[in-house]
Amino acid sequence: MTVMGGSAPAPGAADPLGSGRQGEEIPAAAEGYAEVCQDDGFISMVLPPGAVITGGIAARAAAEFQELAGTADKPLLLELTGIESITRSARTVFGSARSASAVAVVGSTQVDRVIANFLLGGDLPPCPTKYFSSRHDALAWLGSRAG
Repeated sequence: MTVMGGSAPAPGAADPLGSGRQGEEIPAAAEGYAEVCQDDGFISMVLPPGAVITGGIAARAAAEFQELAGTADKPLLLELTGIESITRSARTVFGSARSASAVAVVGSTQVDRVIANFLLGGDLPPCPTKYFSSRHDALAWLGSRAG
């Protein structure tokens, strides 16, 4: 993922990416963090359950993804199970991603599916992207896309 239009804000800094509260300090603990890590042949990103995913959270996660991916396109397993919602600014950040070779989005409820549809509902994704209700199925699909 490449974050377009700037770098990720520091934890506790003003959130210019759209929490809807420009210039207001947002405590890092209140905003939450996505867990981003390198796995066997793919990068895993787990959005914090119960959180509203803001542009700030998305920008930090995208920057971590980019750091792990380096110059190569990597498959991404994006788990959004149990998040409360995702803001338009977060959708914009995720939608500007260009370093993923494929994206498997995993959720477990109908609400997760609706949120995933909102997340993926912008422009055509730059890589194959699919929603799964099973992590196992998502990993199998990503594996089938490995080059």
